[in-house]
Amino acid sequence: MKHRQRSSITQLCVRQYLQYNNNTLTHQKRSMDNWIEEASDIATQVARTVHRKYHTYFDVSDVRQELMVWVLRREAKVRHWINHEQSSEEYKGGVKQLGKTLSRHADRYCRKRKAQSLGYAIEDEAYYSPITLSELLPFVWADVVETRDATKPRVSGGGNPAEGGNYVVQLLDIRKAMAKLDEMDRDVLQLKFEHQLTFSQIAEELQVSDTTAHRKVDGALRRLNNHLGGQSPFTAEVPEDGV
Repeated sequence: MKHRQRSSITQLCVRQYLQYNNNTLTHQKRSMDNWIEEASDIATQVARTVHRKYHTYFDVSDVRQELMVWVLRREAKVRHWINHEQSSEEYKGGVKQLGKTLSRHADRYCRKRKAQSLGYAIEDEAYYSPITLSELLPFVWADVVETRDATKPRVSGGGNPAEGGNYVVQLLDIRKAMAKLDEMDRDVLQLKFEHQLTFSQIAEELQVSDTTAHRKVDGALRRLNNHLGGQSPFTAEVPEDGV
C-alpha cells in the first residue's frame, strides 16, 4: 500500500510539472541561472502532494523547506538532472528522477515528524521484507494460530507477551494482503509455503521451467510485500553526496 502510494505521488507530481513546463515554456529554455527556481517548483509540488497525508501534524512549508535544503546541498546533481541543454528525453528523465527522489525524501521526513508529534520512535513502524514473509508464510494457512512467534525458539518463561501479539497481527496482515493478490500469485505461494514444494516440484505442477517457477515465487513475494507497505524507507538512508 505505502509503496503504491509513494509511486503514485511521484508520478502525479512529475506529470503535473511536465504538463506545466510544456504548456508555458514550449520551445524555450530556462537559463541555468534559474535552476533553483525550477527545482523549487518541483519541490513545492512534491511537498504539497506528500503533505496531504500528514496535514494535521505540521505545516506544508516545513516539508518544502526540508526539500529545498536537500536541493541546495546537492546543487551539482540537481543541475545535471534539470539541464535543458540535454535532449528532451534526458531532461524529462531528469525531472522524473528529481521528483522521485524528493518524494522519497519528503515521505521519510514526514514520517519522522509524525512520529515525533505522536511520541513514538520511528523504528516502531512495522515493515515487512520478502525474507520475513518467507519465514511467516508457512503459518498463514494454519487453522489455529499460536500466540507466540513460531519462527523463533521457545523461551523458558513464555517470552514477551507483546511479541506474541505482534506475531498474530502480522499473520492477520499477511492474510488480508494475500486476498489482494491474483489467483496465480496466491497459488504459487501456497505451493511453496503451505505445501512446502521445491521449485522443481512447483515447475512440474505449473508445467514451466525451474527458473520460471523461481521467478513466479519471487514475484509473488514482492507483490505481497508491496501490498503490506513495501520496503521500509528508513533502512537505507540517502548518502549526503548521493541520490
